[in-house]
Amino acid sequence: MDLQKIANNMSKEDLIFTYQGVVNDVIVGDILQLVESALNAEEIKSKVKRKIFRVLLEGIQNLYKHQNEISEGENSEEEVTTVLIRNSGHYTLIFGNYIAKSEVDTLRERIDLINTKDKSQLREQFIETLNDNERTKDGGSGLGLMDIARKSGQPLSYEFDEVSQKLTYFKLIVKINKDG
Repeated sequence: MDLQKIANNMSKEDLIFTYQGVVNDVIVGDILQLVESALNAEEIKSKVKRKIFRVLLEGIQNLYKHQNEISEGENSEEEVTTVLIRNSGHYTLIFGNYIAKSEVDTLRERIDLINTKDKSQLREQFIETLNDNERTKDGGSGLGLMDIARKSGQPLSYEFDEVSQKLTYFKLIVKINKDG
């Protein structure tokens, strides 16, 4: 995903934070520190600030855990995107990374299922999945997505942009209401 496209579609005042590149332990820490500083400069409720930070932390951990290692010509397939945007009634976090095209349907189904659950159902599913310790072939269990939905209190939006026959760019869009 090209951050320039996002930047062109909004005023500079609305972009709070952007990062596009490879993620490692050091960069995760740096991103969290930079966003924490940016959020401290915002005049927002501490409850909303905590939600944003918690969703950001889980989203970045997911990006880090699921960085794709498929080689595709000149594409930087390990590159991820993190964006924090201020909107009129909410904040938007966008997380993006490359995934194998074969993973699209499973990921779409997982997010759609999460979006059908209310807060208590999502909590129950989270605990059940945690206790069952079920893992996918890449080590995931969907807990990260459930946790993001739980923490944001909003349905998750997503987009898949086909890059090649093998590769798709996945974008997760999370909204957090300014009222908390």
